[in-house]
Amino acid sequence: MSTASAYARSALFLITALVLHLALFSDLRVLGVAPEVPLALAVTAGLVGGPERGAAAGFAIGLGIDLYLPTLFGLSALIYTVWGYSVGLLEERIFRSAWWINVLVAAVATAGGLLVYAVLGELLGEANLYTDRLYVVMGVAAAYNLVLSLPLLGLWRWSWPRLLGEER
Repeated sequence: MSTASAYARSALFLITALVLHLALFSDLRVLGVAPEVPLALAVTAGLVGGPERGAAAGFAIGLGIDLYLPTLFGLSALIYTVWGYSVGLLEERIFRSAWWINVLVAAVATAGGLLVYAVLGELLGEANLYTDRLYVVMGVAAAYNLVLSLPLLGLWRWSWPRLLGEER
């Protein structure tokens, strides 16, 4: 498989996931909380592809969400980039292990990412992100992404197969 084909698969996967998130997943609510698919994409990209690919995927999906949301432009891209890179770095150095650990890491990283998003958003002047319901949102979104991370990990492996001579 060529590098161009891997990039085309990644772009197709990200665009499809973004459209599904905005059109379908945002309406699937439990306790008033929708799945946090974009953050799951960034985290699972870091788990599968390492820090550089996690950051690139996080930036791309974060920018797509920022174009849609009426919040501070660039906040999602920043958080998802940092989170994709950080999880990829941790996976590369610490977690390289069983599939179920990657699934748990995706859930914990989702909760942490939402907390950082809310705190940083409040610090930058975005009102009503850090509320009493934040911890409920973090828990439900983490549970959603616990379930979603397994197929997303497989889809990232499909999107980024190891190319000849590539370490990771």
